[in-house]
Amino acid sequence: MNEKIIALIPAGGVGARAQGSGHSGPKQYRVINGVPMLVHTVKALLSHAGIDRVHIGVAPGDAYIAACVMPEPARVSIHHSGGASRADTVLNTLLASQAADHDWVLVHDAARPGLRADSLAALIQTCLLHDRGGILATPVPDTVKRAVVDNGLEVIESTVPRDGLWLAQTPQMFRAGPLRDALQKARAQGFEVTDEASAMEFCGYAPLLVKGSIENLKVTWPADFDMMAHWL
Repeated sequence: MNEKIIALIPAGGVGARAQGSGHSGPKQYRVINGVPMLVHTVKALLSHAGIDRVHIGVAPGDAYIAACVMPEPARVSIHHSGGASRADTVLNTLLASQAADHDWVLVHDAARPGLRADSLAALIQTCLLHDRGGILATPVPDTVKRAVVDNGLEVIESTVPRDGLWLAQTPQMFRAGPLRDALQKARAQGFEVTDEASAMEFCGYAPLLVKGSIENLKVTWPADFDMMAHWL
């Protein structure tokens, strides 16, 4: 079977929590070390020779993407396929990519430019070896507290055992057909999809966990840009 590996980057959002330091546009276009964050992310994915093409889903009225100089432009496709939610953007971009059902799809956050080549290779190798979808993630290292609000203050209700708890990252790698079907089923039944794995879990699938790294941080707050600039 001639199966491809493609990557999808949902980049249709704004990232309001990351605003600051004089930058008001979508966070994926904020410059880190002279290069838009989105371009760093694309470069990280293209570092793996097994990835056939990177498909980027941007908002229909995106006025920024045209100014991005992509590495290896022959391996990059831009789709104005942004939707009302991240899950909608992923589904729309997956459909636009025209991936065959048996192709593998790596969905990766635009705001994770620090993806390491060895982590990416480990995820791809593990999923292919076991013919099973999976995600990058890291075991929870700290004590976890569950909070409640008491007189307007956040207070600890209980300590949550961290055994078996992982923090999900991306890329998340699944066959195109099952991923499409899971996203469509979740949307039809009103299930809130927080990541691709959650949609697959909703359909009874148990994804693999492959250990990632701290450098694969999702840039969320203004201070995260300085940290990522150091790593990149």
